Amino acid sequence: MSDLLSLHTALSGILAARAGVETTSHNVANAHSTGYTRQRVTQLSREHGHRAAYGIVGTGTTIEGVDRLRNEFLDMRVRAGLSLAAGLDVRASLLASVEETLAEPELGISAALADTWKAFEDLSLSPTDPAARRNVIATLRALTTRVNTVAESWNRVESDARVSAQQDVNEVNRLLHEVAGLNDAIRRSNGLGSTPNDLLDRRDQALDRLAELIGAGSRVMDDGSVKVSVNGLTLVLGIEVNDLEWQAGTLDVMHPSNVPVTAGGTIGEYQQFLGVGLPALRSQFSGFVEHLAHSLNLRHGNGADVDGNPGTDLFHFEDASFTFELLVTDPDRLAASKIPFALHDGTNAASLAALREEEEALVGDPTTRANLDNMWREVVTDIGVRARTARDAATAQGKLHDTAELARLGAHGVSIDEEMVALIEYQHAYQASARVMTAVDELLDQLITRTGLVGR
Repeated sequence: MSDLLSLHTALSGILAARAGVETTSHNVANAHSTGYTRQRVTQLSREHGHRAAYGIVGTGTTIEGVDRLRNEFLDMRVRAGLSLAAGLDVRASLLASVEETLAEPELGISAALADTWKAFEDLSLSPTDPAARRNVIATLRALTTRVNTVAESWNRVESDARVSAQQDVNEVNRLLHEVAGLNDAIRRSNGLGSTPNDLLDRRDQALDRLAELIGAGSRVMDDGSVKVSVNGLTLVLGIEVNDLEWQAGTLDVMHPSNVPVTAGGTIGEYQQFLGVGLPALRSQFSGFVEHLAHSLNLRHGNGADVDGNPGTDLFHFEDASFTFELLVTDPDRLAASKIPFALHDGTNAASLAALREEEEALVGDPTTRANLDNMWREVVTDIGVRARTARDAATAQGKLHDTAELARLGAHGVSIDEEMVALIEYQHAYQASARVMTAVDELLDQLITRTGLVGR
């Protein structure tokens, strides 16, 4: 009986070693699979041994399960950093797009302003020269085009941000349903006594992406499912899903309970850019354009055209619709002369050119004066500083996230060298258990074939 138990004990070792080899093979095959968590066979000594006259003899090993080497604390750390890093990346990208539309300094508004001042200077020297007058009109058209191009480009940036926010909310809803489906599959598998490791890996990937998109957090429930929430609002509980809705008018992400979700991640950054960041930049830009139109109109109205008529407004600007257009397109209507009119007088053109250095009172605030070149320089500098700060913050947070991700990979990822060591260990264990079976078989052979032959 003892020899038969030894055979069974050796067999348990062989089965355990085989399971170890199969699991190691699975790890090696998925060493480069995205989101894969390495697995290990958990063995325990059998609780019930064989009672002999000299004591209790063990009866081998049993496989408790195949465990994922997953660390929930590292997951939480990575997801928190992932949400912040993704949001900062979006902020840096959006501000970089805004900055690129300025095309400063060679092709931007500052170059158009410089050409405008130079054209007025040339006109002040030759007020009767038709070419000089046409050149002024051309530079004013170029300035108008450049201002409108910047405004239209910012509209495109806003439109792209809105589309991206809508797409991200749609992806969040898709992932929520995926997590709910995986919750159901994992719960069923747990009920059957098996460990659905690969399903758990898929669910963790979905949770990582949810953290990146909206800053969602998760908590594992007793039945193996996860509860997904954002700032206390439940998005997934078991197989139940609360779909989110993007409201383009208010820039809110609405929960089915009619409560707006305080989003993090990329969606939260799109909300901040569309609701706060871009309007602030537009306000600065509109203030500059309004001052530009006001200053040029004011000085142009102080002069007279070639027929001695008072100068009219050069530009029309409406802030609400951002309408900026050139009103004077006839070179003869340029008021280059001072009133009273003198044909060869270019004093008013010189006054317009002097806006390069002189200041005019701001519209609605006569106590504050500003220079156009300096005012535009401040707008460009502010946008550049914002973009640079966002890039630096994104880079710094990206490095922190990479560090956290590296720590998680060290705990969860597959090391080929480590797997090779484990493979050799399991191979030797298999060979040793097989050798035990051979030895027991030889003992039984001796017992069966030799018993009763002594003395014959």
